[in-house]
Order: sequence, then structure tokens, then C-alpha cells
Amino acid sequence: MKRVRRVLDALLGGVLALLLGGMVLILAWQVISRYLLGAPSTLSEETLRFGVIWMSLLGAAYATGQGSHMAVDFFRDMSPPRVNRMLHYLVPISFIVFAVFVLILGGLRGVTIASGQHSPVLRVPMGLIYASLPTSGVLIVLYSLLNIVDLKLGARRLPDELARALGAGD
Repeated sequence: MKRVRRVLDALLGGVLALLLGGMVLILAWQVISRYLLGAPSTLSEETLRFGVIWMSLLGAAYATGQGSHMAVDFFRDMSPPRVNRMLHYLVPISFIVFAVFVLILGGLRGVTIASGQHSPVLRVPMGLIYASLPTSGVLIVLYSLLNIVDLKLGARRLPDELARALGAGD
């Protein structure tokens, strides 16, 4: 399981890094073309918009795998140890339910509906943009299943209060 997680982290992290690097270059070109050349690039605006969509959804999947998603700890901190343990399983299970019904099934429906449309400037099939939904959904399900297995095996230690507080500043 550790190997699967490492490979998934490396691939997804690499894709996100490349996407972010490309978006920074495109944004720099947008600023240069707008303010130095006086002719704003229409291609860069749409490219950045689609990049943000893909990066945010893939980033949500990556955050799921890292356990760095937003959490409300109030109930977990107030509950007895047995209930606390069950609540730790509830998070990945709820992620799976959300990912399957909203991201995967809903996303596939969106891909189907948008498959005949093209973006106005780049002429990219909009189905490719909507494909970010089921793609991130599948990754969230994979990461959530890995998280459940790690919790079951005790391979994933839950951070203590100090570690969570220090991690919040990242």
C-alpha cells in the first residue's frame, strides 16, 4: 500500500507542479502582453481558467491523500475514544460517497452533456474540461480507500494537536 501511495503521490504531485509552473508562465505572458505590448492575449485567459479548474480538483484529490483537507475537530475532540475512532473512518467514507455520486457520476454526466461543445477561444472540447470532475473523483476514491486501509492497519498515525497547529501554517 505504501508503494501505491508513493507512486500516486509522485505522479499527481508532478502533474500539479507542472500545471502550476505552466500557469505561472502563461500568467507572466498575460501580464507582459497586456501592459508592455498593449495587446492582451485572449488565449492565455481561457487557458488559465481551465488550468485553475484542473488544478483545484486534482489538488483536492492530493489533499485527500495527504490528509490535509479541512476538518472540523470539535466533535472528534469531545467524543470518547471509541466514537473518536469511528469518526476517523467517517471522513474517508463520506469522501468516497461524495466522490462517487457527485464527482464521478455527476462528472460523467457533465462530460456527456458538454462533449459536443467547444470553448470559444481555444476550441478545446468542453468534455475535456469537465473530465476533471470524474478524474479527481476516481483519485479521491483511491486515496480514501488507501486512508481507510492505513487506519485499519495502524500505518497512518493521526497528527496530534501541536502537529496540526504547526501544519495549519503551511
